Amino acid sequence: MIDQQLMNYFKFDQDDLYANQNGRFTDKQKARLIQEDKSDRTSSRIWGIVLILIGAIGLAAAIAGWIGDSDWGFRLGFGFGFGCVWPLVWGGIGYSLTKDSFSKHQFKLARVEGRANIVRRESYSSEHHTTSVYHELHIGGQEFSVEEDLADVIMQGDEYALYYVDGTNKILSAELISSAK
Repeated sequence: MIDQQLMNYFKFDQDDLYANQNGRFTDKQKARLIQEDKSDRTSSRIWGIVLILIGAIGLAAAIAGWIGDSDWGFRLGFGFGFGCVWPLVWGGIGYSLTKDSFSKHQFKLARVEGRANIVRRESYSSEHHTTSVYHELHIGGQEFSVEEDLADVIMQGDEYALYYVDGTNKILSAELISSAK
């Protein structure tokens, strides 16, 4: 069953749905996934380099502190904190991001079918005293992070088939299988 609202919401067409039903990506979907992956990898590379530089700044501060102060207690504490711990934490995170940014991802199409259940969740941060609201779509044992307005398109309790990129929340196409009513 082709539903124009689903097509508009998830930005797919009949060709995309047909290819997904047959276990394939369309060239358009492949190009979009490759472009998004390239953009994500570039962003990771940039942030990784920034974090490595932040780690190096800590090391430079430790060296400056070592040279500029004669108190051995300060030298050892400051040197250990900013010369060892700081670069290992920030540089390690930066290295991990940068390393991962050089590997291209292989995309695999997955399908899940079942009754739709859109769940509103809240998480509370005691540190900032704020509550965050987010929504999940549960179908066939899978969870997808979604926007609240999906409830205007996917009806609670109706049965859907979703085609998505395995290991991600990226829904490529969807079809209504049967209505609950």
